[in-house]
Amino acid sequence: MRVLFYTVNGKGLGHLMRALAVARQMRRLAPATRFLFATSCEDPGVLWREGFHYVKTLAPEAIEDHKMGLERHRTMVSAFMRALFEGFRPDMLVVDSFAYGSIGELRPFLDGPWRRVLISNLFLLQRDVERYRQSVTYYDLVVFPFHREEAAGHPALARLPTSGFFAGPIAGVRPDDLLPRAEARAILGLPAEGPIVLVAAGGGGGESVAPVLARVAAALPLMPDLGFALLEPPLARELPAIAWGPNVRIVRRVPIAPCFAAFDGAISTAGMNSAAEMMTAGLPMVWTPLGPPSVDQDRNVRRWMGAGIGRTPADETPAALAAAVRDVLRPETALAIRGAMAAGWSVDGASRAAMAILRVPRTPRPPAAEAGPIPAEKGSDDANGKPANG
Repeated sequence: MRVLFYTVNGKGLGHLMRALAVARQMRRLAPATRFLFATSCEDPGVLWREGFHYVKTLAPEAIEDHKMGLERHRTMVSAFMRALFEGFRPDMLVVDSFAYGSIGELRPFLDGPWRRVLISNLFLLQRDVERYRQSVTYYDLVVFPFHREEAAGHPALARLPTSGFFAGPIAGVRPDDLLPRAEARAILGLPAEGPIVLVAAGGGGGESVAPVLARVAAALPLMPDLGFALLEPPLARELPAIAWGPNVRIVRRVPIAPCFAAFDGAISTAGMNSAAEMMTAGLPMVWTPLGPPSVDQDRNVRRWMGAGIGRTPADETPAALAAAVRDVLRPETALAIRGAMAAGWSVDGASRAAMAILRVPRTPRPPAAEAGPIPAEKGSDDANGKPANG
């Protein structure tokens, strides 16, 4: 079987890493499957390192830089996708988030002979409900990387016009993938002894990362007794000009999740994928969500804090951030957070999604009725196994 994954990312990594997590488990369950990724992520090298082939399209930011205009971009990327489908001849198309593609370039291929799967995050349900419901009719299966209860009562899911599956949070790491603490620290070049806190700011290509790192840097002098490991954002062309103290090491490793046992806690932004990985590893964290253009990280933090997962600083001061870090390092706090994670959040959503996708019938559903022109998308950045419409 040949599977084509489509992900739009540009200066982020979230969509790509979630698709990679699912593809990794599909390969484990069906080793003869061949995969190809079509992505706009500016740093897709992680796919190559994981043994997956890819082709890259221009990211939205590149289109703006070249001043190509929407219609010229649409013409170019549509021709690119047509050549890709004709050359690769997929048996299945798996799309992350944007059902029609970023500017509608997938629409001509949603009535082809291949099976079609959409991975649809919670953020998309908050948008145009009718347009969302129309878009999913083109798909044989919609996989939701969250719990059923998180979207309970949402009108987009009422009598969903296609099959849906709540996989739960999709992480790029399974418990069996986690390395022992000593081995993880050795791989990362970290001291063998002493507490170390991970600082993770996401993919790093956006302008909202610098304020988060500056906030962390301001709090570090209040924690000279702790070690810190700053995960260099893989899409950052350069780190902000911050004088990191002697207790900070810069680490460069993507994916880093198998090495999470090296850390005692984390200061983390609130992307769904990195959060799911930390929950799988049982890593207690302090949330420092990204600001605009991200529109969903504050919402994510409210969800997780409501479930008892992680802590947030009491205010914006360095002292409040330092106090929150010390709190999550306390054994009783860490134990409580890990207990909340284990109560349904640290599920193997990637394997569950992979199994559901591999069970999609070989005969794709009939194409949906036409719904008019499709405008360009604007991105953001239950584990009970019951169908969404049943």
